[in-house]
Order: sequence, then structure tokens, then C-alpha cells
Amino acid sequence: MPAAVADEVIEAMGREEVDAVVDEAAEAMEQVEGEKEEVEVEVEAEAEADAIADDATEAMEQVEGDLEEADEAAEAMEQVDGELEEADEAAEAMEQVEGEQDEADAAANETTEAMEQVEGEREEADTIAESEASLRPALPLGRVKRIIRVDRDIKKVTSEAALLITAATELFLGFLASGAHSAASRRGRRTVRAVHVRAAARAHRPTADFLLDCLPAAEEAPPARTAAGSHGGGGREAKSLPRGTHRIDAFFQKAT
Repeated sequence: MPAAVADEVIEAMGREEVDAVVDEAAEAMEQVEGEKEEVEVEVEAEAEADAIADDATEAMEQVEGDLEEADEAAEAMEQVDGELEEADEAAEAMEQVEGEQDEADAAANETTEAMEQVEGEREEADTIAESEASLRPALPLGRVKRIIRVDRDIKKVTSEAALLITAATELFLGFLASGAHSAASRRGRRTVRAVHVRAAARAHRPTADFLLDCLPAAEEAPPARTAAGSHGGGGREAKSLPRGTHRIDAFFQKAT
């Protein structure tokens, strides 16, 4: 039935019109297919655009992640720098502590040395005190020191040396006085004179070597005889002393 209807329509319209209608229909179909293809292309383009947008979004997210990691790395570097600065400060503090420790050690050593010096001086003072207590010379120690300092070559005299020299001088004077007393007794004299001291010095060779030239050659004579002897008279002249030396008897003469 439909085929018959179609045949009737074709016969009524004519073949040319049918072909035109078919052509229009075909064109419409082609146009629809073209539009369909365009729509598909647009859909594909949108899909590609969405994919590109997704890729861009992922890339942005990755970049943001990289930036966050970079920030974290920068923070870590700052933290490391801070730790390095703290380490440097700690090293400086250690050096300062070591310097203070060295200063403290040096001060302790100086204190120890000072204490040892004080103890040494105390022991020396105790030794001197014991020596003075055991010796106790009769000659004045201060005057002996002044006599020693007459020699310009001697710059300083310790207390021990002065004490020993004083004691030795006292022993020597006792020995010389004993010898002079013996010489006076042998000659039947009750008064000890210079000639007796000279005789005692001559009897002891070491004493004679340094003391005879400092003692008078004979007993005191009248002034006129002394003056005559000084101008060419008798009597032995005293030996000249080397330059820069002093006669020992001048040391014991009291200034008037």
C-alpha cells in the first residue's frame, strides 16, 4: 500500500520534481551530516580544550607543588644557616671560655709562684732569724754593711752575707786580739800596743800578707821626729796601694 501511494505521488508530481525533492533531501542530509561533523569537531575541540585545561591545571598544581618544595627548601636552608650561626656562636663561646680558663690558669700559676716566693722569703727570713739567734755577733751589723758598701763594685749585700762577714770579722778580731795579748805578755807588757798587734799579724802568714801594710811600722813617736822622718829621715815608708783600693784601717776610723 505505501509503495502504491508512492508510485501515485511520483506519477502525479512527475519524475523531475521527484528528483529535485530527492536532491534537496540529499543536500539536507549532507548538510545535517556536515553540521553533525562540525558538532563532533567542536565536541572534540572542547574535549581537547578540556584535556589541555586539565593538563594546564595539573601543570599549575605541579608548579605550585614545586614552589612549595622550593619554599620548604629555602626554609630548611635558613634553618641550616641559623644552626651554623648558633654553632659559630657556640665555638666563639668555647674559645672565650678557653681563653678565660687560660687566664685563670695563668692567674693560678702566678698566685702559686707568689705563694712559693712568699714561702721562700719566709723560710729565708726564718733562716736569717735562726742564724742571727745562733750567731748574735757583737759588732753592729748595720755598720758592717755600710763598710761593705764603700766598695763601689758591690751593688747589693744580702743579710746572710753581712751576718757571715760580721761573724767572721768578729772571729778574726778575737784571734788578732788574742795574738796581740800573747805578744804583749811575752814582752812583759800589760798594755797592748800597735807593735804587739803587728807581731801577732806577723806570726800568722795569711794575716801578715794583707794586714802588715795597713798597720803602723812602729809605736807612736813625737811629732817632730815624725815630721823629720817624713822629709827624708829614717823609718820604712809604707807600700803604695793599687789604684782604687783603700787601707783597711781607714774603714774602722770613726769620723770626728
